[in-house]
Amino acid sequence: MSDAEPTLLLTRPSDTSAAFLSHVEAAAGRRVPVVISPVIEIVASGALPEIEAYQTLIMTSQHAVRRLGQAGALTAKAVACVGESTASLAKSFGGQAKALGATVDEFLGNASALSGPCLYCRGVHVSTDLAAALQAKGCVTDEAVVYSQRSRPLTNAARQILTGRQPVVLPLFSARSARLVQSATPITAPLTVIAISQAVADVWSQDGTISVAREPSAAAMVEAVIAEI
Repeated sequence: MSDAEPTLLLTRPSDTSAAFLSHVEAAAGRRVPVVISPVIEIVASGALPEIEAYQTLIMTSQHAVRRLGQAGALTAKAVACVGESTASLAKSFGGQAKALGATVDEFLGNASALSGPCLYCRGVHVSTDLAAALQAKGCVTDEAVVYSQRSRPLTNAARQILTGRQPVVLPLFSARSARLVQSATPITAPLTVIAISQAVADVWSQDGTISVAREPSAAAMVEAVIAEI
């Protein structure tokens, strides 16, 4: 890799990328060269589900939490989450929330703690059929799609750094983001990919140095980015 300072390329939705950047810069104690180019746009999908019949709402994403929380649907409702940050956000909307694992696999391992019937609120694109997996464990679970993850093209600035000669650090938080980025443009820049999980790393097939965060959390991703910039 060259001696030039790497540029951080953030491809999550704009508000999420901005929040992540603020954590990185706070940890680094300095400004960081960055290009923000969301490859996914989060938009509401469908009508809000009827939740009265369900004992527990299941949330694996903060996007689902925001959709229901902003409508006041989480107040005093039991909410089972993947990830402490998702649970914390649900609590901020009045939900009686707890994290049953940092990953979907851990969540499934703790499924005995769920009080059914459950409603899994999710996006259009998911990597695991969580409702079916819970049903197989004997937990009555329906699902409702509450948001969509629309793909977006890379910005010109993102294409320029990826096809350039200066180093780029690319954190990837989902398998879908990995697929969208690597199919968007040839990559010639010296690239360091930081995956939030091994499953995300396994999707990456282009050149570059690939590492996996020590755990699937935003804090671990910040730590891994700081080590590279």
